[in-house]
Amino acid sequence: MVLLHSADGMAWQSPPKGTSLKTLSEAEEQGFILIRGEFQKRQFRLTELGSDYVERDKRRLEARRL
Repeated sequence: MVLLHSADGMAWQSPPKGTSLKTLSEAEEQGFILIRGEFQKRQFRLTELGSDYVERDKRRLEARRL
């Protein structure tokens, strides 16, 4: 979830520091992100499914605050 919320839109970007390969792989398997590159040059971007999920979750969190 932290990985998805850290994404800045759907552009290619580096994962947050400390993000494990397992976390990236699990998010990719679930269809939330795409991964490219290897090792230190690895990048990810949200898929449409991932972007929709983050937007719904942000609205849900905002509603809980009110």
